[in-house]
Amino acid sequence: MGKPRSWEKPQKKTEKDVAGPARPSGRRFGMTEHGEFTVVVTQLVAYALVFGIVTSLGVLTPGGIVGSGLLAASMTMLMIVGWPFAESGRQSLFARFLSAAVFVAAIIYATQGDFYSDETFIRWAKFLILAFLAIVVVSFLRQMLRKDRSHLIASMSAGIMAAVAALGASCWGFVPAFMTAMMSDKADSTLGWGIFIVIVVAAVLLLVASTSWWKELENPAPYAWMGMGMLPVMMLGYLVYVAAFLTHWVW
Repeated sequence: MGKPRSWEKPQKKTEKDVAGPARPSGRRFGMTEHGEFTVVVTQLVAYALVFGIVTSLGVLTPGGIVGSGLLAASMTMLMIVGWPFAESGRQSLFARFLSAAVFVAAIIYATQGDFYSDETFIRWAKFLILAFLAIVVVSFLRQMLRKDRSHLIASMSAGIMAAVAALGASCWGFVPAFMTAMMSDKADSTLGWGIFIVIVVAAVLLLVASTSWWKELENPAPYAWMGMGMLPVMMLGYLVYVAAFLTHWVW
């Protein structure tokens, strides 16, 4: 009874039947479909962890200083793993390597000498300037050596932004000094409240900007939301250093 009758034509198999059960699309894998939400949550969690862990370890204790460095390293690692840029594969390998190299060089340089002294802040300002110049020059030379330079500006922009973000992540090593200043009695002043408001506003603006960057990203990698969430946090590290610099010299 189950066999088709002689006058009935056998039904053709559709593409759905041949392909089998539906599989989740590439954008669903790694929570990229809801990446805008996860980008925001990642930033909020990162801020909570940084200030919470450093406070619990002690702001100016060896634990707090080492903890801030490890947290900065984690930011850089998450950005490299969850690459938040359009380029991928061999094109992104050099940019990832450059980002890691910049962060390692920054940490090595930061460990030379005393922490949070007058000389430390001045040396770090000089290092940031030289590091910026080195990143631009190395990225430009790398792109000029490529055979295909049709997307020269876009490739350079991604590589430079990633390396600059890694450099910004290393600036979070100054968060213990900044938190110490903000916990002092002098923080309850016009300058103290002004610095606090500027940092909060900058964090909010970067958060909003990151959601816009995410929407413009075509075919994101499975865990690109993770790197995109770290990118604004790493960039905010520059402002943390500037705030620590100001409070150190003024107060």
